[in-house]
Amino acid sequence: MPIDLQNSVIYGPIRSRRLGNSLGINLLPLSWKLCDFDCVYCQYGWTPQTPGRERIKRVGELVPLMKEEFGVFQESDETIDCITLAGNGEPALHPDFFEIVQEVKKLRDRFFPEARVGVLTDASLIHKPRVKEALLELDDRYLKLDVASKEDLLAINKPVGEFDWDRFVEALRNIPDKVIQSLFVTGSYDNTSEAQIEQWVRLIGYVQPKAVQVYSVDRSPADAGIEKVSAARLHEIALQLEQSTGIESYVFE
Repeated sequence: MPIDLQNSVIYGPIRSRRLGNSLGINLLPLSWKLCDFDCVYCQYGWTPQTPGRERIKRVGELVPLMKEEFGVFQESDETIDCITLAGNGEPALHPDFFEIVQEVKKLRDRFFPEARVGVLTDASLIHKPRVKEALLELDDRYLKLDVASKEDLLAINKPVGEFDWDRFVEALRNIPDKVIQSLFVTGSYDNTSEAQIEQWVRLIGYVQPKAVQVYSVDRSPADAGIEKVSAARLHEIALQLEQSTGIESYVFE
């Protein structure tokens, strides 16, 4: 079964395979998933077709909650490596995303000055000027790119509504100093064939990230037929990328 949604604005710290000791920030509703993708491997299950009743908290409501909870975590005296905008769906869908980024940075400076502030995003909205501006304010930008064709994206990431693949690719290319996160699956859907990987390697070379994180599912996915890709295959994919492009890749088993 997929895991439960995050039930608070601040959650963790989570010992992340990819981010270290991460304090998460959920900008989205607590009772329903808000995302413009419906990925077959999502740990939170399927994206609902209709919105839930709980409304989105605007920046003026979120900041006092974040301030209070940051204070609680500070008192615990636990090391925080990063503060990560993520949560119950796609954080850039929040209408006050840019303003929230500014406020989170201020809170970081006050409570956890050594921590980096980053975002986990499906990158579907980074063509929007205000979203791109917000991303560039952050220390770390983790952008999703699991596939190298619109057909595979429609099958695996399942965007909600129309999706402009060419615009998506160019927007990825135009974000500087980024890390790409690529999740590989097999089973009922697969993005690990030789042809798919060759195409993915070429696309990664085109969008030119500073690094790529290669991994597979770690929790129960939305689609029960999804299976985890072996560590050996993940290392093969990472090695192929590095040998072809020179771009650093990191495997998380």
